[in-house]
Amino acid sequence: MNTQTRPNIRMKGVPVAVVQTGNILTIWVSSPTGDSSDSHLFTMPCVNDAQAEAIMETWLKVWGL
Repeated sequence: MNTQTRPNIRMKGVPVAVVQTGNILTIWVSSPTGDSSDSHLFTMPCVNDAQAEAIMETWLKVWGL
């Protein structure tokens, strides 16, 4: 099966959003149990705005956000 025809299945406990605010990234991760009450937010301080933007773009591409 090639990757162009493979279905995209959304799993539990994966990143669902990444937001940059200056040199800080906030990463939202869906609940590992499927319940919306236990999703997680992670804060990633970066060296500067450019590093934060580069990391955010990587997350967006890798996770298809």
